[in-house]
Amino acid sequence: MMHALRPALLVLVLLGAPAGFHPAMAQPAAFLTPDQLATVLRARGFSDLEGVEREDDTFRIARAMRYGERVENLRIDAATGLPREQPPLTENQARELLRARGFNEVTELGREGDAIRLRGVREGTPSELTVDARTGAVRQ
Repeated sequence: MMHALRPALLVLVLLGAPAGFHPAMAQPAAFLTPDQLATVLRARGFSDLEGVEREDDTFRIARAMRYGERVENLRIDAATGLPREQPPLTENQARELLRARGFNEVTELGREGDAIRLRGVREGTPSELTVDARTGAVRQ
């Protein structure tokens, strides 16, 4: 029985892909719609997008707000919604990020490189937090 299966397996291995399949027929990368882009960027602290245009695989945004501060000339990957490059968060932007996450009485404790140390109160509980200025990640 094993001898009968070997030729069939060899044919499958040699043929590889199903009939009619051609790599050139693969789907092109899907790009975000402007509404999807706005949703992704809102989750990353951007708002008030102005002058949004897509050029090939990049969205160009003339102006926007990022955690309360104006930013200009953004280049965003059209497939992922990730900025191609962006300056690190400022201390003001880090404070706004925490306020957007429900903290109040947010004060800056200091900065060491890309780590912005802050104190804030959420639901009556004080916390000391660190915001990564490159990614916006918050850790306690």
